[in-house]
Amino acid sequence: MAVGTKGATAGRVRGTSIPGTRVFYRPSLGKIVFRPTNVIRSSDKVIARNEKFAAAKIATRCKGRGWKEFVKCLSVEGKKV
Repeated sequence: MAVGTKGATAGRVRGTSIPGTRVFYRPSLGKIVFRPTNVIRSSDKVIARNEKFAAAKIATRCKGRGWKEFVKCLSVEGKKV
């Protein structure tokens, strides 16, 4: 992860043999491309929105339901936030 970068968060990507990277084949380039696993949000608006959703803890409110009900609950609760 980019240490010290505003809004840098760890990505939720399966690890590879090269720590901190994701490996993709790009047909348009005809070669393999390595990308970092982190996600960097540098916009103040995006950071504020992410903090707002994290504080709301929507998933814990919808916990214990079946998958379809859980997804509906996430949608409803997310719109409230």
